Amino acid sequence: MDELVVGADLGGTSTRVTVATVGGARLVTVEGGGGNPTTHGAERAAAELAATARRALDGLEPGRVRAVVLGVAGRATLDDERAAGAFREALAAVGISVSPRYVGDAEVAFSSATAGAEGTVLLAGTGAMAVRIRDRRVDATADGLGWLLGDEGSAFWMGREAVRRAIAAICGTGASTALAGAVCGRLLGDSGGGSAERRRSGLIRAAAGQPPIELAALAPLVVAAEAAGDAVAATICDDAAARLVGLIGEVRATGESAPLVLNGSVVREPASPVGRRVRELIAGRFGGDVLAPADGLVGAAWLAVRSIRPEWPDQRLTEIHARLAG
Repeated sequence: MDELVVGADLGGTSTRVTVATVGGARLVTVEGGGGNPTTHGAERAAAELAATARRALDGLEPGRVRAVVLGVAGRATLDDERAAGAFREALAAVGISVSPRYVGDAEVAFSSATAGAEGTVLLAGTGAMAVRIRDRRVDATADGLGWLLGDEGSAFWMGREAVRRAIAAICGTGASTALAGAVCGRLLGDSGGGSAERRRSGLIRAAAGQPPIELAALAPLVVAAEAAGDAVAATICDDAAARLVGLIGEVRATGESAPLVLNGSVVREPASPVGRRVRELIAGRFGGDVLAPADGLVGAAWLAVRSIRPEWPDQRLTEIHARLAG
């Protein structure tokens, strides 16, 4: 009987688990609730992983699982032995006896897009960072500092800029923009009523009255306004793209030919406002193929295969990667 591997993505809003054979045949993929230990705490996240893995393994033999790789943003949380122990125990309760390997989201994104060992990853979703990958591990990182210290060009940054530009337009200190009505509608439930001072004060209170990272939810307003031809929204997208490509430049040499992987809601799609701009700037500055992973679980499952079959030749492992991705 074929040996099995498990790859998982522990996200803030969902836990995704795939089960595959060592030969690269994906048997099942299941999604559960949020399972990021930084966001939800280790015990709750481990319980969600166990519940999702149990559904994924329904009808399969957990004892056949030979490797588990968990992709997780902020994986340093799992350096704590108690947190790591909660995940081991949760998997053991499902019948998986092997200890999981914890891999950062940059490494999983890179190995989801390519079977290569070296290159660069730009992650731009709620947060933002650029990472140089060597031997499929993080070698250097630019930004990824969180909303207080960085995340330049991220969805959070775009949302914050949307509020700032909306306030400036309302108060007459900045250019007119459709973002004024859109942001007021989202945060105040009112797209234009009341005095400028009332709306200014209301936006400040609304933004400060929620966790700062929630401003990332306003990024789609910028995307919609840019698509409608709003000049201020276009400027925000220009600035976001320039900042993100600047991060790449901190960890990647201009003449480097290794793959450059783009992942995250802000840049993954080539037709998105920031994704398009980033690709245009990359084309004029960096070499190498620009890739976007179709499914982050590919990297987790493939790294699990590599961990138990390190002696297999690169060609065979590359074929398995293609099978998992296909």
